Amino acid sequence: MHFSHISIGGGITGLETIISAFINIQKKLKKSKKIIFAIIDKNPENIPGGVAYGFKISQFGYFNNPIRLSPTQFTKWLIKKENKKKIINYLKMHGGDIGKDWIKKNIDILYSSKIKQINELYIPRTIANFWMEQRLLWLISKMKKISKKNSIIFDLKFLKGEVLAIKNLKDSHHKIVFKNDYCEMLQYKIIKNSFKKIVFEKNKKISEPIFSKTQNIGIGLPPPKQLATTKAQKNSYYIWDFYSQGSTSDLINKILKINKIKKKIRIYFIGYKAGLLESLPELKKIILKKKIKIEIICSSRDLVSIQKAKLSLNKKSYKLQVFKKNNLFNIRTAKKLYLSIIKEFELSYSLGYKKYDAWTQILDNKILDKCIKNFNSREKKKYYDFFYNKVRNTTRFTYPETIIAREKLLKMKILKTKKEIVKKVDSIKGRLIVKAKSKSKINKYICDLVVNVSGPLNVETLKNEIPLINDLRKNGAKILSGGFVVNNYFKISGVKNIYTPGILARGFNPERKTIIKAILENSQKAGESIAKTLINM
Repeated sequence: MHFSHISIGGGITGLETIISAFINIQKKLKKSKKIIFAIIDKNPENIPGGVAYGFKISQFGYFNNPIRLSPTQFTKWLIKKENKKKIINYLKMHGGDIGKDWIKKNIDILYSSKIKQINELYIPRTIANFWMEQRLLWLISKMKKISKKNSIIFDLKFLKGEVLAIKNLKDSHHKIVFKNDYCEMLQYKIIKNSFKKIVFEKNKKISEPIFSKTQNIGIGLPPPKQLATTKAQKNSYYIWDFYSQGSTSDLINKILKINKIKKKIRIYFIGYKAGLLESLPELKKIILKKKIKIEIICSSRDLVSIQKAKLSLNKKSYKLQVFKKNNLFNIRTAKKLYLSIIKEFELSYSLGYKKYDAWTQILDNKILDKCIKNFNSREKKKYYDFFYNKVRNTTRFTYPETIIAREKLLKMKILKTKKEIVKKVDSIKGRLIVKAKSKSKINKYICDLVVNVSGPLNVETLKNEIPLINDLRKNGAKILSGGFVVNNYFKISGVKNIYTPGILARGFNPERKTIIKAILENSQKAGESIAKTLINM
């Protein structure tokens, strides 16, 4: 079975790359041709949201930044009355207790005519799934209309399977290799008056090989380092890949199950940042409502966490001091850019503002982009290879309710923090054992539930966690600074016609835009290049 292009992963990267390729082919292709696209995902429920924005998986998750930092096309969609209604209806049915609180606090703002107020709202991540689903339905409809009227035939297929490898063939095609050689062709139906309008159903196993000319890889956030023994990995109360396993919803279901048979529960979170924080608002509500006796331990090397993404109460917006327009040309090194951000934060604080006030102005004025353009190739390399991570760690802000919940649980002594490094997770007689090193001491914890949210591995450190990444590395894909080396269109260097516009790419978001915004823009570029390749083949 031959395809023109395959997107491996059904999230935003996979869909937006195909949309971009389709639009560009439609504009530029003048002769008769058949273009068949495919989206492959091991969990079709994630199409089109992926792990980050999936309808079920991202339940209780909120965007880290307010609406004003979202992509323009997404915000335009959001402010329509029917889509505001979707937010409320979703939260009533699926948002849990924090969703009900959100409605009480924000419904008047959501329906306000004042755009400035609406722009400061933090919305559930799943709302992006509704938007992407609408774009998917538009794409399917548009392809059918064009195929009826023109000599160019477009089609989009959906497949279920886990891709292990992409084998390069001599005739410019690639063979897609699946786990257990198993792949299904999926049928879908469109349901009106439903949150999830497109529903995928099993059809039949594909017995013939799958080939394609170009591929895009968007398989979501890589998992953290596997710290558990084989025995512990089989324990259902060890959560290794928090987001893909169901995130907060899965965690709470496990806690409620344990609570039926135990008077007191102990949970150990390996990590102190995004994964821990996301779960805390709803988890706090459940603990207090059901009066669960619980001890939550979380640990990291330095206990440095993400900051609250909330503006100060000053009436006037913060005015940049270090990053004044006349000063930007003088910031010509990666180190100076990083130090300038630190200085700007210090000045904002001294003037009665928060760091987030300064960061908001840096983003709104596209300061990072303007400064990076002044760098020579050597300084750009320094930025991508070293200073980008320092900038990222200094400028990580998140949904304020997660920080509020963390502080509340700390105050109640339900949540306890440990500055230590987890070395091993084992399972003995059904109980999970965490061994962690604190200075020169080894601490041992007997736990009912262990959650590994220590942060995603990069391309360089991934071993057996994602076989497809290993295969690309073995077949010559170039890696630098923890990511695949890509060109301006996010084509991976060292392999033929394989793209990755998301977080697997080195320097995929140097300007520190919101993730969804960066991925959308990168996917559009990848789609342009894929279209050109397909037209010329």
